[in-house]
Amino acid sequence: MSLAVRARSWGISAASALVLGGVLPTTAIADADAAAPRWAAAKLPGDDAVLSGSVKPDAHTTWAAGFKIAQDDQGTRFLPVVYTQDDRRGPAWKELPTVPGIEGRINALATTSPKDTWLVGDAEGAAGPVMTQHWNGRSWDYRPAPMQEDSLGGGLLGITALAPNDVWAVGWTQVLDESIPDPDGGPTTIVDHHEGLVQHWDGRAWHRVTVPQPFASWALSGVSASGPDDIWAVGNGYGDDDTPVVMHYDGRSWTVLPTPPYGGLYGEFNDVVANGPRDVWAVGRTLLDEDDRGHALVMHWDGRTWTRFDTPADAGPLTGVAKTPGGIVAVGQTHDRESGYGLRVTGTRVIPLGIPTTQGGTAYSPWKVSAAGSDVFVSGAFNYAKADFPRPMLLTGRL
Repeated sequence: MSLAVRARSWGISAASALVLGGVLPTTAIADADAAAPRWAAAKLPGDDAVLSGSVKPDAHTTWAAGFKIAQDDQGTRFLPVVYTQDDRRGPAWKELPTVPGIEGRINALATTSPKDTWLVGDAEGAAGPVMTQHWNGRSWDYRPAPMQEDSLGGGLLGITALAPNDVWAVGWTQVLDESIPDPDGGPTTIVDHHEGLVQHWDGRAWHRVTVPQPFASWALSGVSASGPDDIWAVGNGYGDDDTPVVMHYDGRSWTVLPTPPYGGLYGEFNDVVANGPRDVWAVGRTLLDEDDRGHALVMHWDGRTWTRFDTPADAGPLTGVAKTPGGIVAVGQTHDRESGYGLRVTGTRVIPLGIPTTQGGTAYSPWKVSAAGSDVFVSGAFNYAKADFPRPMLLTGRL
């Protein structure tokens, strides 16, 4: 199984004097050296799973979440999974059971404290609610998020938590346009499109938020906030030329911002991290021509201008980004899609993270990255050449 990169869209706050087209910085692209972390793979208790993110609810506890892959007479099913480690009790990881009887993928997680952690996933079939679960410090509660009646499916791909009563999640919904019966009795033709999905938790329930429609078909994939009046979301518009989407919430309403100059034939944003209104990073991929499989896209917003950073030639699509002291870290795949890739940006310097390369039939597939100070956690999957399903991967390193 390969990890599919979902295109996402996100909005940026419009300043009164919005300037696009920043000059490409003179970036120093360094080789992986002694500054790169020494990576260690966590010994997780489960098999046949993919991890889609990690968080630290407190200084001693780390959680990693994703989904197990189960195959039986009913076909292939996805089951939520959460692993936890408390370094006060040693290095061992254990599985933390989620709400019984609830199936589906966990696509993202967020936390504000040991008593307030969220998991978000996919919709439960046509018009069905999106699976979300909340941890109150003792147990999980099932908290379904509503979908529109004409949805054929969808889900949430990113989440940011500001407070127990202020949580934002973004994703996509597949919307039915028309059902066309076959006059000869064949299958019905379904005409549909995708729309970005924004959900807000107010402390009591999830509410689907109406947002502008930047494209006829589009989706959101990442969300980040520096405060309740500075929330950013990113994603992708679909069409003849895929285009990054940036949206911003100023505490009152969502705004679509002009497309940043991403420097390619096509482009998309997959994740975002907001450190403040003048310090926002978005990552994804840009395609230089019709045959390109995608190069790394790293862009920074300084409150006035988007600036695109040079990245190493072997850096492919990036799917996760996190704040670190003095900059960011981002993970994804190599340009040839044969292995995982990571990079760090400090100032104008872009440094490969030295994530282990594929060897011996084992493919590293990073999906997301998180950081707590100088400690970095890369989540995803190990794909083995002779295995039907991946195994969960959590790499830990220190900058």
